[in-house]
Amino acid sequence: MLYFFLSYARGGDDVYVRQFFSDLCHEVRVLEGLGRDVEVGFLDARNIHPGQAWSESLIDALAQSRSFLALCSPAYFLSEPCGKEWAIFEERVEEHERRTGQRPPGLIPLQWLPPRTLPPTAARIQYFEEPVGAGQQADQRLRGIRQLLRLQRNRDDYLEFVTLVAERVVEASLVDPMPPMQNERRQRFEAVASAFHKPVPVHAGAVNGVQPGPIADVEMPISRKVYFVMSAPTRVEAEDEELGRRDRRFYGDSAPDWAPYRPSSEEALASYATRIAHERSLLADVIEVGELEQCIARAERDNQIVVLLVDPWSTQMPRYHEILKDYDGRDEPSAAVMIPWSRDDSEIRDNAQRLHNSINETFPRNVRKPPNTLFRPAVMSTEIFGADLHVVLEESRNLVMAKGRARRPLPDPPSSRPVIES
Repeated sequence: MLYFFLSYARGGDDVYVRQFFSDLCHEVRVLEGLGRDVEVGFLDARNIHPGQAWSESLIDALAQSRSFLALCSPAYFLSEPCGKEWAIFEERVEEHERRTGQRPPGLIPLQWLPPRTLPPTAARIQYFEEPVGAGQQADQRLRGIRQLLRLQRNRDDYLEFVTLVAERVVEASLVDPMPPMQNERRQRFEAVASAFHKPVPVHAGAVNGVQPGPIADVEMPISRKVYFVMSAPTRVEAEDEELGRRDRRFYGDSAPDWAPYRPSSEEALASYATRIAHERSLLADVIEVGELEQCIARAERDNQIVVLLVDPWSTQMPRYHEILKDYDGRDEPSAAVMIPWSRDDSEIRDNAQRLHNSINETFPRNVRKPPNTLFRPAVMSTEIFGADLHVVLEESRNLVMAKGRARRPLPDPPSSRPVIES
């Protein structure tokens, strides 16, 4: 028996997630009098690439765990795999409630990083909250488990919280425990609908002021492809004296060779971004900024994602500046923009004001808008870039679902929510 399944959105906090998992496993073993080698929880640390099967261990853990701990955060509710995991366990909860008339206590949302909004599925379930710290009022909660882990002064509160969660997990294994999911109820993980990403129905327009019913509900397919559009000079272009770029080690023979975080990371940004896309089960194409308009048209037609990766120096080059400014002037920009700004690059520090001015002139609409998840003008390190790109890709996929084109009719509603099969 597994006491719990830990569901989380992969990103820059993985080391803290593993620490929380380890501490929680230890506390559950202590409460149950189990040996140190007994497996009591499940944490899937694999990155699933397009075309790969989900691990049998993940499938079995979802089908058998007595409780499901969701580390809720903005990235979590944007993650399709997390939504699938939630949906599978929630189906087990609902099936048990239909059979027994009692809702088991095993679905346990935890605040990892408090999200600003909740999908309806999650909004109806009460968070298991962290304890009130010393000197705090009851309404002055700490900012999630992540903050409890990161700050040493919160150590006592963190340990108390782990014990409280462990007690809740053990309780869920004893009070009206759910049986494992039967094999005949399992379907492929890939076929499961995310609990957080619902199809968007398209309806007929009004005629003579009368709004008719829907012509046919259609599904907005979740995008499986992302275009990374590179706006960066080549090594030869960087030699232009008017640009003022003396250090050219960041550039290569083409824009996709740009590696803005050298020397801390030698990997080209396009390669790193592609790896992150694969971690989110997305296919990736890398193109240069000269193809931006054609790329956006293709992406809008096929419900795909576009992310601009912009070297701040390129905004001072007339050809790049005009393409990017034309994009920014669109009535409804549909691509994300990320501008790496390495803290280790002394020339960027020395020319910071000039580069800021150039960015403001190139992206005036984005700069004037309120804070926007899809416009990130100063991504300071490779670690921050990785964490930010995870969020940008999920937010972009959410936008595609909300505004994309209908591609095919929905099938007849299934008799029950699809679940996994081994």
